[in-house]
Amino acid sequence: MNTEIEIKLLATPQCASVLLARLNQYSVLQTEVKTLTSVYFDTDDRQLMRWGMGLRIRSGDGDNVQTIKTDGLSVGGLHQRPEYNCVLQSNQPQLALFEEVEWPAGADLSSLNNQLSPLFTTTFDRQTWLVDLPNDTLIEVAFDQGSLTAGSEHEAICEIELEFVKGDISQLFELASDIASIEGLRLANISKAQRGYMLATAHVQQVKTLSAVKLSDADSTSECLNRIFAGALEHWQYHEQLFVEQRSFAALEQVSLAVQMLFQACKMFSERDLVECAWLNELRWLRQQFAWLTQAASLNKLTAERGALIKKLPQQRSLLKTLQQRQDDLPQPDDVYQLMHSARYCSLMLKITRWLYQAKWQHSQALQKENIQHLAKAMLQTSWDYLQQSPLAEPQLDCNAYMKQATKLRRNLLVGMCVGELFDQELRQEFRLPWVDILSGIEELSLFKPMRELLPELDAELQQAIEKWVQRKERSLLDALEFSRQQALQQAVYW
Repeated sequence: MNTEIEIKLLATPQCASVLLARLNQYSVLQTEVKTLTSVYFDTDDRQLMRWGMGLRIRSGDGDNVQTIKTDGLSVGGLHQRPEYNCVLQSNQPQLALFEEVEWPAGADLSSLNNQLSPLFTTTFDRQTWLVDLPNDTLIEVAFDQGSLTAGSEHEAICEIELEFVKGDISQLFELASDIASIEGLRLANISKAQRGYMLATAHVQQVKTLSAVKLSDADSTSECLNRIFAGALEHWQYHEQLFVEQRSFAALEQVSLAVQMLFQACKMFSERDLVECAWLNELRWLRQQFAWLTQAASLNKLTAERGALIKKLPQQRSLLKTLQQRQDDLPQPDDVYQLMHSARYCSLMLKITRWLYQAKWQHSQALQKENIQHLAKAMLQTSWDYLQQSPLAEPQLDCNAYMKQATKLRRNLLVGMCVGELFDQELRQEFRLPWVDILSGIEELSLFKPMRELLPELDAELQQAIEKWVQRKERSLLDALEFSRQQALQQAVYW
């Protein structure tokens, strides 16, 4: 059994020549080019997948090697999984040859073997470079280009893999960092096998709502930090992939929210000198790249269904056209795609991956002295005190005042998403609900901001009609916001 440790980067065919030029700067002991075909097997009811296993037979240069991979660690673009290999004389699986694999209790290998059938196939050209690095380190770099096939469905394969062979693991990240500076790459948190399963089952990924991190007071403080940081990154990368595949605006909103959650978590732990995040300013930069999403969400709602929301306004068609022009002035899906494949974005993701893998806080004496529940209480109280000192605690607020508090309130709620699961869930939900309603109401108020911004460009009669329409909508929302706010301020804290 080997434990495979590798970093995966999704690439484009144009990256091949740049990668070759970059690797020519290193000491390369060996290069090789070959064509590989892998057939992945499972039962009709996906038993291996349900066990967290993947089975393939890879053929190349006249050899057949069957491989079982079991559940392992996947963080950012780093994949670490146990791998079992054995040579076959045929192209059919023989599970009995895996003598070291720990099968689930009661597994009938003979029966399982008879139920296996091909599920999907990968065929690609692989060019490899064995790179000699300091500290007696060897890294194998592979550039794969080909296709993944499941029945009549096909997907392109174009990726770079950096596999740690031996030596100093930090050198893997150093080499990956250099390669990540090539434009057009993106860290991959999804394997060929995972892509194949989705293609074979016609599974379409759906947008997921960001949920609170599952924590327990039985967990160590270090374990809780790992879950908080890794959970935010996982949500980010899941929706990043979803956006790349579907160009989904809802997926992009979830990317932005996950970035905000990771930023908030890192900030509140680093302010207590429990972690060091040298890349926090870069994450702040990325957070700012998504600042336009609030305006885009408002414009999307105003223009949806041919402007159904504004259909009762005079000159509706002209207003709709103007709003659509405002939409066109904002970043478009292709712009976001370019951002996600930029060297700066990829390098940031790799820095976060390395930081999570190293998890230096596990060795922090200061952290070991902290009780996670006491720490969570302090963080929640600090965030609550900050909110109580804000305009949200004042006797009366107008629409503009509410909208100015959206960011502050969202950050406060994210603190609860990070550590709130350590406390009574019923009390937590009761406390959060009115604040969540307030944030939702503020987002609805923001819907009318683009309409107000149009007023200087319109004639007096249309200005008056829009102003009257907006004021009527705002009054209704303001009444609901004030009711929720008074409820929220009277709630007893749950920690």
